[in-house]
Amino acid sequence: MKTRFVSTLLLIIFGLTPILLVPLDSVFAQDTRDRWAFGLHAGGNMWFNDYNKRVVGEGGELMARYGISRAFSVGLLTGYEELKSNQDPLFNGVGYLKLQAIPASVVGWIHLAPDQPFNPYLYFGVGAVIYKRTINGDVNDTEGKFKTSIHVPAGVGFEAFISNDVSIAADIGYRITDDYTDGLKAGSIDVYAIAKVGVNFYFGTSASEKSGLTRSKTRQTKEATEAELRRVKELTDAEALRTKALADAEARRAKDSTEAEVRRLVELNAHRPAVDTVIVLFRGQTVILKGIYFESGKAAVTVGSESTLRSAFNALLASPDVKVLIVGHTDKTGSRTYNKKLSLRRAQTVRSWLVREGISVKRLTVAGKGFDEPIDDNSTPEGQANNRRIEFRVLK
Repeated sequence: MKTRFVSTLLLIIFGLTPILLVPLDSVFAQDTRDRWAFGLHAGGNMWFNDYNKRVVGEGGELMARYGISRAFSVGLLTGYEELKSNQDPLFNGVGYLKLQAIPASVVGWIHLAPDQPFNPYLYFGVGAVIYKRTINGDVNDTEGKFKTSIHVPAGVGFEAFISNDVSIAADIGYRITDDYTDGLKAGSIDVYAIAKVGVNFYFGTSASEKSGLTRSKTRQTKEATEAELRRVKELTDAEALRTKALADAEARRAKDSTEAEVRRLVELNAHRPAVDTVIVLFRGQTVILKGIYFESGKAAVTVGSESTLRSAFNALLASPDVKVLIVGHTDKTGSRTYNKKLSLRRAQTVRSWLVREGISVKRLTVAGKGFDEPIDDNSTPEGQANNRRIEFRVLK
């Protein structure tokens, strides 16, 4: 019997769905958080108790709730229900039973589709119900006094918004009471099922805010874009300042070391052997090309590097099948990124010189290691001078 009744209620409720969905081609949709909703709902009920005949009763509910979040509201549910039941054959002289009930419960609603025009929900709560019980239509079984029972409502439903402030609602559910609302303490606890439709009214948001939702979203997007542009600009400015600081530091270092570098080059050139060094290339060999010097912080070779470059050229000319990797190295002055780029440019300068002299570019590849592969102590001028070098790594 219960299953048949619930199925019938479901068919009735969802049979009304096409009618309720008529206004949903509009853009009405609500964020229920921070808003009050008041509802008036009416419909039928069916009481399941210890008597054997079920009768449809009528009732109505008043609802007041507040949106805690987009998906959850809490509030009060009260109203009036006439619960009816029959008994055949008579039991203790009772053939007809009616309950005049006034329930009141604290209820929570879980909204399954917040911000949408069609919003299904679940609800549950706890409270109490006061009632008067009448039997056989003319005897007040509670002697004119109200009795009290627990009241636990639970159910499902939906609301469809027909404007910014009004929705049509429908729901079904059960209301659990104690076992004595029918006057008998026998069998299972007493419950009654309900099916109701009604209207909800929303309050708490100004008309200007409602009509300006689209403008607000556009404004928020604009503000977010401007904030992102400011953030990018700040990052760009910071990077520019950092780059300038590095460049200034490098310029100061270059200025401070120019005279020392000139003296070092003069001294090295003064001690260079009169006869050029002969370079012989073997597969797997790494040759440090001593005597190749560059302007401080630059990739241009200085006067005095010609002899070593010529020796490297002659070695490649003497071994036409050999391919080499030209590797540039620096000392540890300046940033890693700066020195990587500088060492690569210096290796490219050496390759360009060799190609101009007639060596095939296909035999020459380049790499810049920066200060990652030192061969001496970078804390001394002598060690730094040794670390600033060009190497031939014979590949084939």
